Amino acid sequence: MLPATVFRRGLVGLALVAGGLGCADLKEILSLQQGLAREFQTSAVSINLNNSAYLTVTFANAPIADQPEAVQAAFARRVAEYVRDHYARYDQLQSIQVGFSSVKGVGITFTRTRVPYRFTP
Repeated sequence: MLPATVFRRGLVGLALVAGGLGCADLKEILSLQQGLAREFQTSAVSINLNNSAYLTVTFANAPIADQPEAVQAAFARRVAEYVRDHYARYDQLQSIQVGFSSVKGVGITFTRTRVPYRFTP
C-alpha cells in the first residue's frame, strides 16, 4: 500500500495535469471566439465545446438571422471554414454547429436559440 503522502502528491499532480489541459482548451476556445468576433464583426459570439468533439458557435442578435435561408447557410459555412482554418484541435471535432439566438430583456432575459446548420469535419 502506498503511503498517504505519496498518494496525495499523485492526486495533486493529476489535478494539475487535468487543470493544465482544461486551461489549454479554454485558451484555444477564447482565441477562436475572439477571432470569430473580429472576422464577423460582432462581439456577440458564444462557443460551446461538448466532450472536446462537438463545437457550437452561436451569434446573438445578429442581423444575419433575419436574412433568407440561403444567405444564412452561406454565412454558416464561412463560420465552419473559419473554425477549420483557425482552431488547433479541429481534427478532434466530430461536428461544428452554427446557430443564432435572440436575446431580449433587462434583468430577466429571454433567449430563443436555433442551431440549424451542422457540418462534419
